[in-house]
Amino acid sequence: MDADPRDVVASTTDAGTPTVVPGALWEGFAGRSQQLEAIGRCRAEAAAGTPWVVVIEGEPGIGKTALARRALAPGPDGTRVCWSGCDRSEQDYPFGVVDQLLRRLPRTATGAQNPVSSPSPAASPFAVGADLLTALAAAAEAAPLAVVIDDVAWADDASLKVLSFLLRRLHSEPVLLVVTARTGDTGTSTGPAGRPGEATPQDWDVLTRGAAHVLPLRLTGLTAEETGRVAAAAGCRGLGRAALDRLWEHTAGNPLYLRSLIAEGGPGALADLTRALPVPSTLNALVRHTLNRLPADARRLIEALAVLDATTPLTTTAQLADLPDATAALDAALASGLIQWQPDQPTTPLRIHHPLQRDAVYQAITPLRRRALHTTAATLADPDRAWDHEVAAATGADLELASRLAAEADRQAARGSHHRAATLELWAADLSPTRDAREHHLIAAATRLLAAQAIARATTLREDVQRCAPGPARDAALGYMAAMGGDLVTAERLLAPAAAVATDPATRLTAAVWLGGIHLLRGDGPRAAAVLRPVVDQIPPGPAAHTARGFLASAASAADGASAGLAVMAGVGLPEQANQVAHADSALLTYRGFVRVWAGHLGSGVDDLGTLTARQRTDGNIIVYPEEHYMLGFGRYLTGRWEDAVISAGHAVLVADTLEQPHGLAPGHAAAAMVHAQQGHRPQAESHIAASRQSAGLFPELTGLYPVLAEAVLAQTRADWPAMRRALHSLGDPAAPVLRLRQVLWLPLYVEALTASDHRPPAGDLRQAGVALAVFDRLADHAPALVATSHWLNGRLAATQGDTETAQSHYRAGLTTPARDGDDIPLHRGFLHHDLARLLLVAAGSTGGHKEAAHHLQQAYHAYTALGAGPHAQRAIHDLNLHHPATPATPAGPPDLTAVLTEREHAVAHLAAQAMTNNEIARELFVSPKTVEYHLGHVYTKLRLTGRRQLRHALQPTAGGHHRAVPAL
Repeated sequence: MDADPRDVVASTTDAGTPTVVPGALWEGFAGRSQQLEAIGRCRAEAAAGTPWVVVIEGEPGIGKTALARRALAPGPDGTRVCWSGCDRSEQDYPFGVVDQLLRRLPRTATGAQNPVSSPSPAASPFAVGADLLTALAAAAEAAPLAVVIDDVAWADDASLKVLSFLLRRLHSEPVLLVVTARTGDTGTSTGPAGRPGEATPQDWDVLTRGAAHVLPLRLTGLTAEETGRVAAAAGCRGLGRAALDRLWEHTAGNPLYLRSLIAEGGPGALADLTRALPVPSTLNALVRHTLNRLPADARRLIEALAVLDATTPLTTTAQLADLPDATAALDAALASGLIQWQPDQPTTPLRIHHPLQRDAVYQAITPLRRRALHTTAATLADPDRAWDHEVAAATGADLELASRLAAEADRQAARGSHHRAATLELWAADLSPTRDAREHHLIAAATRLLAAQAIARATTLREDVQRCAPGPARDAALGYMAAMGGDLVTAERLLAPAAAVATDPATRLTAAVWLGGIHLLRGDGPRAAAVLRPVVDQIPPGPAAHTARGFLASAASAADGASAGLAVMAGVGLPEQANQVAHADSALLTYRGFVRVWAGHLGSGVDDLGTLTARQRTDGNIIVYPEEHYMLGFGRYLTGRWEDAVISAGHAVLVADTLEQPHGLAPGHAAAAMVHAQQGHRPQAESHIAASRQSAGLFPELTGLYPVLAEAVLAQTRADWPAMRRALHSLGDPAAPVLRLRQVLWLPLYVEALTASDHRPPAGDLRQAGVALAVFDRLADHAPALVATSHWLNGRLAATQGDTETAQSHYRAGLTTPARDGDDIPLHRGFLHHDLARLLLVAAGSTGGHKEAAHHLQQAYHAYTALGAGPHAQRAIHDLNLHHPATPATPAGPPDLTAVLTEREHAVAHLAAQAMTNNEIARELFVSPKTVEYHLGHVYTKLRLTGRRQLRHALQPTAGGHHRAVPAL
């Protein structure tokens, strides 16, 4: 494992001779006993297999890192530590923190270094997160693992997404994550950064929202007693109580300032109460005081380190400081306590001990010398960091440098480093000589961030962009910001003119695509289609073109029906088979899969979406969104793959929550709720419905449909037809575009609700059912998977109207319609049998005994049990027993495993029953193989099984589609 540069620091002996000691010893750690005890408990539980997250917050210099070091010191549990640090100068570089972790993880049990590579800047956080999860789990096999993320607020955005994903998937690994975060002013005072949109702390608390076990700790200053122990450990053992109290009051218990005072003043000066403390009253002033007392060469060495602002080899630092022989300068610099080094490394890396000290040193450098140092540093640093120094060396407007920065921004954006591209554009704005040029670069920075979905950082530029002169590019950026904040009215007001009048093609096309997306968010397919159709073929090939084509397919489906959406996707020229689609075009599988499912082409739609999500698990460069997962969940729900549907729905929620894309939460929870309702798991269904309803508030026009559908399904499983009608009536106009797009999902429920009653429904309900059914029939004309459903619904309507002959004809026609594997709705075939049986029983009279009716009840029961549709199976059994009391039938279907298994245990068991290996299950569920093994152990224990063969037998009715027969009648 790479050594952490902060593990070794400089101190002095009593004789003043420089020496090297571990950082925690030099810091004179004392106190914090309650915090250490609390972290110790988390460490013990993590070592036992319950992952914990410890968050240590406090102002800079308060001792967060020291506490983490002490709490993670070697102990009898054998915990190994992997340390990563976040740096504001590296915040623009995707996966920087993750890359540190992957490189510094302890060696595996076999002694071989974990086979990892640095993530590509354009990689999906989920693919990178899955790799990191696997690596962490492997590293923790030999011994418990503690992972430290120091100064997490400066982590890059991509790493935060990966860590957020990771914490949602840690379940049984012996891993403790310790995060330190500074409170108070975290803005940078150095270099070219410091304006809105640059080098700003991240909203990192998204990490803790996904973790099951979190310990928050807020550090304040040391107590007077703890101050005394730190002073004693630092060599000031003879200080009296009065001197210690004065020292404590002077430093407010801040450990960094305290140690600096002790190093500067010495025991004698601090003990003399007859005079004021002979040191400055602030840390900045103290650092300046220390610098002024150093030899010139030592000061130059430290100033060079402050400008480089990174761990740097001694030779490079000396070259920048213009020191042919830096030996004496290094001795004096180490004695000052300002720098730390790694003498065990061949290049002798150096860095300033603490960021606060670094800032104080940097501010003490005269502007002229600072510029000279940055100018030279630009020739010594790597190409990426050289830009920072070039900008810092600039003293005024520089059109040539601004142009080069913009060109570099284009290069960075092309490789997926959108945050870096935005920073370069902002620097170009600062260096531009005219207002027009400044505003151009500022708006370009905001647009790059918005296009990359870096909404939070883009929003920090909102006020700056608002102050720019009105124009299409400005209005497009502000419009998209408004849309992502939920203000769709303002978004449309700004985007519509930008899309209409922009003379710059890139701005016009971007604004048009964004405007089309806004109309979709408002549920207005026709207007979205009208905006997108004229521009979709003008967009250069690439991700933006894929998005525009997908938006148009959705809009066309909402405006003119699913066949119109299919026609849009057909125009792309993709191969019919999903596995033949080029990887570069994988994003188009999302939109084609969408449209195919909504059009009732269920098998091919599920194949598109399943192929895409499988590729996402193996190809890190395919971006992940919640849409493909919740649509796959709905497709699997309709085609009867209910356990897989719950897994897909869970993935949708995971993706939406991790990437902060709340529009994916309502449909994801709704898909899970619908499955749980059909299986008779009412508490789980109601929990997901509540979450879906809560999440639907931001974009109600788009997502408000989903909790309603879930509520209707729950009412359906209880045969509560009034509740089902009330839920569906709340949707409003059935002809609304947002409903037209999703007809395959809600129209069968709507017709069923209007035709379900113990008495003949009102004439108005039957008229509405007829109108809705005509719409569905037109959909079924082009979708073989919907033909059986169409016959079922037509039979229901005819039966409700008293036309039993027509009803029977439809039911029988539906049952003879070929059922194509994976392209059928098996629940509706069960309903066909069940409703035909009821119709036959009514025709046979109240005495019952109709053998054909009994046969269809048996078939309905078999269909329900094969699906795991508990409530419907119970009603079929009830009807059998009611009408044939002489030969009662009892349920013989699959056991209700959810009563004893958690949702994740159920998912693991389901996949294990399909003969998937632990590694394959782990990849499918985005967990580690150890978590799979852990949950399988619980499954075996709870179900009293001995292995996978028995598990497959226990789950045979739902995993394999088989069932035990009920007694013949």
